[in-house]
Amino acid sequence: MQLTPHEVLGRWLLITLGEMGGTGSKQAVLRRIRERYGPQLTEMDHLPQPSNGEVKWENRTAWQRNRMVKAGLLKPYERHGDPWALTETGWIAHRAVKSAQRGSA
Repeated sequence: MQLTPHEVLGRWLLITLGEMGGTGSKQAVLRRIRERYGPQLTEMDHLPQPSNGEVKWENRTAWQRNRMVKAGLLKPYERHGDPWALTETGWIAHRAVKSAQRGSA
């Protein structure tokens, strides 16, 4: 069984943040992703990360968030504890993902 791809985690993150008004604490965002997409996560996603014990999908979502910051989709941290937040480019990506979802439904 494989891990959920980073691209999928990123799509879920965009959708979730948009539905939360564009911002949320790491814990709140991960909780919403778990509530909505939990059944789609694999057994491997729920295993602990050897390096820090964090659940793999949560750790990988945090790494995907960092990639999305570098891509300009999410705002970087200015200080410890800042929420995860969409940029204007992130909002555009959110709307595109939501539109694509509606088109495939």
